[in-house]
This record gives sequence, C-alpha cells and structure tokens, in this order.
Amino acid sequence: MAAQDDSLAQVFQRAESLYLDLQKSSLPSNADEFQTKVTQSIKDFDRSGTMVRQLSLFSENEFMEDISTKDLRFLLTEYYLGELYLKKTGQDRLKDLSLSKVHQIATLASTSPRSDAPRDAATRRGEKIARFKREKEMRNQIEQFNQVLGTKSSGYEGELSSELEDQYRDFVLLHLQYAIFQTMEQLVGIQQEIPMLQQMQERKATEGSSDSRSSNRSKDDSREGRVDDSRIWNATGPLMDPNGRPLRPFVITNKKTEMMKGVFRPGHSLPTMSIEEYIDQEIERGNFLSGGTEEPKKKEADDNDEEAVNAETLKARNWDDFKDDNPKGWGNKGGRTG
Repeated sequence: MAAQDDSLAQVFQRAESLYLDLQKSSLPSNADEFQTKVTQSIKDFDRSGTMVRQLSLFSENEFMEDISTKDLRFLLTEYYLGELYLKKTGQDRLKDLSLSKVHQIATLASTSPRSDAPRDAATRRGEKIARFKREKEMRNQIEQFNQVLGTKSSGYEGELSSELEDQYRDFVLLHLQYAIFQTMEQLVGIQQEIPMLQQMQERKATEGSSDSRSSNRSKDDSREGRVDDSRIWNATGPLMDPNGRPLRPFVITNKKTEMMKGVFRPGHSLPTMSIEEYIDQEIERGNFLSGGTEEPKKKEADDNDEEAVNAETLKARNWDDFKDDNPKGWGNKGGRTG
C-alpha cells in the first residue's frame, strides 16, 4: 500500500508505470490481475489529481509556456484516467464510459483550445488522416526521447541541465500532443457507444416491467381464471359469465389455423381409404357381382330335336367354310402365312 506521505511525483510515477505495464501486458482485459492493476492505477491518478488541485499547480489564466518543465507532465493525469476507465470491464459499462468522457473532455480543456465551428465530412476525414500520420511520427519520436533520456515514462528525476531541460520539455509536450490526438479519437467512439448502451438499458427496463406485469397477470389468471366445476350446469350454456370468466371448457379455432395446417400439403388430393376398403364399400353398394369364376357349360342339343341338330350342323359347316376362306393369321400378316 502506498504511503500517505508520498510526493506528487512519486504517486504520479507509480500510477504511470502501472498504466504503461497495462499497455504492454499480454493478459486479457477481463483477467483479475489486469483489472486489479487498472483499479490501482486509477486510484493513484485520482490521488495525484487531488494533489495537483491542492497545490494549485495550474491556472486557467496561464499559458503552456508559463508552466514549469517538471510540472508539465501532471497535465497528463486526466488523459490517463480517461484511458483507464475504458479498460475497465465491470458490470456498469455505461458508467465507466461516462467517467472516461468526463476525463477526456477535461484533457482537451486543459491542454488545447477547442473549436466548435462545424466541419464537413471531407474536412474531418482529412484531419483524421493527418492526425494518424502525425501520431505515428510522435510514437517514433517518443521512443527516441526515451532512449536519449534513459526513461520509460514521462518522468525524469535526475538533474536537468539547460540543454537536457529543453529536450525533456519537448519530450513532455510531445506526450501532451499525442494525448490530445488520442483523446479526440477516443471521444468519437465514446459518443457512439453511450447512446447504444442507454437504449439497451431502456429496453431491459421495459422488458422487465412487461415481464412483471405478465407474471402478475398469470397469477391472477391461475387464481381467478380457472373453470369452476360447480358453475358448469349446462354443456351447451354460455361460455363466460358477465365478468368474463369461463363457465365451461372450450377450444378457440379459426380459419387461419386451418389454412396454416394445409401449407405443406401436396397439391393433389391424398387417398382417404385403402384399396381393400374401397372394394368392400363397392361390394356393399352392389357395384361388384359375386361368382362368375367358372366358364358356363356349353348347352348340348337334344338328339331327338331334329331342328336343333340341323342348326348345330349348319353352324359347324359355316364355321369350317369361314376358316377355309380366312386362314389363321391372314389379317395380321397381310396374307403371308407359314
């Protein structure tokens, strides 16, 4: 735990070191160790911000040139706080974004003048491209300054010669300029995310209230909406009493439900009975004759009936003559036999 008598430089240095460790950390942002460092860094930066205000290091009336070189880096406090609140993964994301937005705006207010003049899309796009190129250059310059000054953060606790002080001042001013660019970029994302989170909260609140009403309605229905057997006196009587409560069971159907059932049916009519059932039905109707499986016996002429015998003889002769005149296969083969 940090000692209560730590100096402003020590508190700020400890918080900044934690922040830089988080920037290079390979831990997932929702890991407990990562979030512990985020919380501790926020705590130290909050304390350093309080100490800055108590010491009245900065005034609204003074310019950047009026601030001492060793105090310049404390202007980064609000920037670091805004970045750290974006790294939190707690339950209340909207609250963290709102706090980050407050610190981001404070960063711009304390380090750069803001222009509220409207700009068209082309101008904003050009500024974004230029800012991206400038950020890349600044990152390289910061790395070079770190090598020259032998430091990994914005702090330098050694003695500053006049030449080294100028280099260190340029180094801190470069940090501030980089913070301004980053803040402007982060604010765009925050402004887009906050309305979405607010809509989600409103939707959850609406769904919660509707679920509560549905639950209460279900309880009332289960308590009061049951069919009272003692009141069912006639199966063909009224369905409901004057208060709207059912008096007997009923099923609600409509034409739409019947149409929905037939959506996936084939276009042709499906059979409603088997072949055996159909035959049985036709037999009952008398459309099928029973018997007839044996060939009828040929009626033989009575030998005592001379007319019948002569008729049979004549019929046989005519049939023989016909076969002689019409050989077998004559009509099918065009007269070619054999």
